[in-house]
Amino acid sequence: MDIKPPYPKFLLDTTVYIDALQGNLPDYTGIALRAGDLWHSTVTEAELAALAGLLDPKHPNTTSAIAQVAASIELRPEHRILTPDRDIWREAGILAGLLARLQRYGRNEQRKALNDALIYLTASKNGCVVLTRNVSEFDLLMQLDTNGQAVFYDSL
Repeated sequence: MDIKPPYPKFLLDTTVYIDALQGNLPDYTGIALRAGDLWHSTVTEAELAALAGLLDPKHPNTTSAIAQVAASIELRPEHRILTPDRDIWREAGILAGLLARLQRYGRNEQRKALNDALIYLTASKNGCVVLTRNVSEFDLLMQLDTNGQAVFYDSL
């Protein structure tokens, strides 16, 4: 998908950070990120932090990868970080449960569905559009809850 101005307020999904760190963001997405009104989520921060724990400490690139992830988290302006409130957590639980039941998700997919629902509903409540390459989850979330929006991109 081609993302063009005027850009909405974007709440970035974890896929954006991962693709940026790996150099896999398409040019049009990079332009939108530089010119757009960007917001961040504590949920994506937790997902990125979990990556640090999942990486093999014996792998020669692990220290560098953890440093890059930590730096991307530290660059987030404090006043641009959104945290799901109690209502969002409750609604996200219901939405993730629906998604998991309809898609017959296993345990790992259920956790991921909850995180995606938290991001989606936080964006919606704060007037943001989720920027993601995760079409499979966010397209379904938009069908289950039509109040939110997501914009999709393809990685390189």
